[in-house]
Amino acid sequence: MTSQRTKNMLTWLLGLLLACTGLAAHADGSHGKPAVDRVKGPLSVMVLGSSGPMAQPSGRASAGYLVFTDGKPRVLMDLGGGTFQRIAQSGANIGNVNIILLSHLHIDHASELPAVVKTMYFHARFRHEFRTAPINIWGPGTDNPMFPSTTQLVNGLIGPKGVFRYLGSFVDHGLGHFAYTTHDLSPDYHHATEQTVYDKNGLVIKAIAVDHLEAPAVAYRIEYKGRSIVYSGDTNSSTNDMVTLARGADLLIYDTSIMDNAPPPQSLFFQRHTTPTRLGQVAAMANPRELVLSHLTPVSLPNIPKIKKIIRNQGYTGQISEAHDLKVYNVGLRDDGSN
Repeated sequence: MTSQRTKNMLTWLLGLLLACTGLAAHADGSHGKPAVDRVKGPLSVMVLGSSGPMAQPSGRASAGYLVFTDGKPRVLMDLGGGTFQRIAQSGANIGNVNIILLSHLHIDHASELPAVVKTMYFHARFRHEFRTAPINIWGPGTDNPMFPSTTQLVNGLIGPKGVFRYLGSFVDHGLGHFAYTTHDLSPDYHHATEQTVYDKNGLVIKAIAVDHLEAPAVAYRIEYKGRSIVYSGDTNSSTNDMVTLARGADLLIYDTSIMDNAPPPQSLFFQRHTTPTRLGQVAAMANPRELVLSHLTPVSLPNIPKIKKIIRNQGYTGQISEAHDLKVYNVGLRDDGSN
């Protein structure tokens, strides 16, 4: 009886998912096509959330990105508020995604982890597949009692004794086999070195600790078929760790939350993030092909033209663009899809 009831519930939910997918396919407003249809080439990244921690009238979601290799979703980077909805609107099916990278454990970068993990199993079932491979989650360890390690956070949310501990049993009774692994990365930015955390089937992921004041934090570099994406997460860029990680990258997505004098330099928010002047210095030294301004706030969003000018004044000559939710960057390709 219970088994049949579970099957009926799953059938109903999957029908609802199909209906919602059809309704949301045009939510990005891109000429009637979902954002996933703009993914082309060997390596792409879709912006799921380009905002900071504050809900804004613009409706931007908090930090999140979905990386594709050969047109297929492979890696999620950060899962802040609103990224669940953006995944739905994107038209992407994340049922085969096995990698989640968390830059740090602030709410606007990690709060939707449980909902997205659950969706991964539903998306697989929607494709008539049962997930058995574990979800691999990387993020910072901890050197501050105010923050858990990534392992502690994930176990506390979806582990056997976690807040959402029902998830394992729920998945195992109709969606697949619930399994995950966690990997805690060193948060010591004072002695940071770039390390390779994943290298399989041509996909390489590297990480390095960065300074985000009291919050343990890491930045990531993703490489595939000679192309590369670097994501800063949040950092004040007090060291040259980002230069080390981003040197020669095709695409550098950077924390653009503040101005040079706003908020006041003595504020903690100012001490957690990178000023446009420092961002320009890092970009000039690392020399990525394109710099993407993201994690935009009410302080930085109205000042994008000014921020670009400040960055140029530091000597960066590559392309600069503003991130938007559901914008797709096909690394190494022009907007028309050509090389």
